[in-house]
Amino acid sequence: MKVNKILIAIAVVTAFVSVSATAKMMPPFGSKSDVSYAKKLWQKMENKGFNSKDANLYVGGPPHGKVREVLEGKIDGKRVIVKRNYRGKNITVAKVAANRAKYLKSVTIMQKRKGFDPEDGDWYWVKYAPNGTVMKNKKGMSLAGKVAKGKPVGCIACHASAPGGNFVFNHNMSANAAIVFVK
Repeated sequence: MKVNKILIAIAVVTAFVSVSATAKMMPPFGSKSDVSYAKKLWQKMENKGFNSKDANLYVGGPPHGKVREVLEGKIDGKRVIVKRNYRGKNITVAKVAANRAKYLKSVTIMQKRKGFDPEDGDWYWVKYAPNGTVMKNKKGMSLAGKVAKGKPVGCIACHASAPGGNFVFNHNMSANAAIVFVK
């Protein structure tokens, strides 16, 4: 009887350690729930017009495109910032304006979600292909959720350096560009 209690205790401890180790090994982004949320968010952006409304094009730099545009608004009462990223050989604002679809390479999103990631401004991050598919990094991880949390490069690390401590850059836009607000 005493041996059985010891074996049960060992089994419980082993199971706990195994579950804890597995949880620690899981990356902070790219889970099924992160991707599921990203798919729903894309559909809500479609319904609200985020994906069909043009914004002011401006010249930017890596890691987004050389030319980009920013839209901002709310979905389900949550602040959403949409950045369309354009790339291509000898790309210019004029070339993108003439044919946005040809140069659009990705759409990156930040959505404020209370309680999602308090230590990093409660932002949810996702990177989409132009067709709304969640993109993956070189390791095959879906770029949705707390993307690159704890890493020296990536969404969170870069945006943590934004002035004001709110993870939002506005200073990198040209004087004639402005964020377009979607109501």
